[in-house]
Amino acid sequence: MPEIFLTPLVLPYFGFVLGTVFGSFLNVCAHRIPIGKSIILPSSHCPGCGTSIPWFRNIPIITWLYQKGQAGCCAFSIPLRYWLIEVSVGLVFAYFAYLYSLDLDLVSLLARLLFSWIMIVVIVIDYETMLIPDRFSVGGAVFGVLFCFTFPELNEMGFDQTWLSHFASGFNSLLGLLIGSSLLYWIGTLAHIGFGREALGEGDVKLLGCIGAFCGWKGAIFAIFGGAFLGTLLLLPLMIFQKSFNKSTENENSDKNLQWGAEVPFGPYLAIGGIVYLGGASEVIDSWFDPILWFFDNTSLLKAF
Repeated sequence: MPEIFLTPLVLPYFGFVLGTVFGSFLNVCAHRIPIGKSIILPSSHCPGCGTSIPWFRNIPIITWLYQKGQAGCCAFSIPLRYWLIEVSVGLVFAYFAYLYSLDLDLVSLLARLLFSWIMIVVIVIDYETMLIPDRFSVGGAVFGVLFCFTFPELNEMGFDQTWLSHFASGFNSLLGLLIGSSLLYWIGTLAHIGFGREALGEGDVKLLGCIGAFCGWKGAIFAIFGGAFLGTLLLLPLMIFQKSFNKSTENENSDKNLQWGAEVPFGPYLAIGGIVYLGGASEVIDSWFDPILWFFDNTSLLKAF
């Protein structure tokens, strides 16, 4: 491939186009998996009338804009969510392609693309159904460990050509899986005891295991607290606005509004935290854990063993 196509000015456009294609497939997964349908058969068809959709009416982003959100075969209105997801995945892929054009290696690029795609699928499904399919959380965790074992450079452990670097990288990934999922499990357990009801679902625990497998234990811990901070940052103003709006419209009993103490999916915020970490925040965040590492390196009790 000519070198001009690998420059920061060109490569992100290829990443964006590829991302929109994967975003279109993501829409299929998010729609079919929760209802137990195959993501392969039948081929793409209209949700309104079931008519098969030809390829020229299934072009990511362009088709929705050209048809103004309307199906080409019936009066079905295609949700804006489909278009937004295609754009979002395209932008994420373009960003990682930009990093690759700077100094990211190919293996790290592929890992980040796969991880971000899994996380965005989880965001969509969990937001709509309050469920996280095991094929993404557990399957992603297993794949993350195998990926890190096979390519130790993901954890910057390709220090030699022996199997030692592979085992060290795989162990680091497994450690991230175990620390992340167990920490969130105990946070959920203590919250359950304190508030008298379930605060975190089992799917969130599995999802954090997947995040830890790809991002390591530092990324998993950041996803917990970063996700909680992000959720608070987004939901608190929305709840305050809705409460004020309800008072002005005398509609305080609306079931569609967020209420204090209502259940909200936590998985999307964990997933965003994981994407942010692998997106470059790790360079800043990892230094936050230096005091913890210093403690374990210098504790006399540990040295005695």
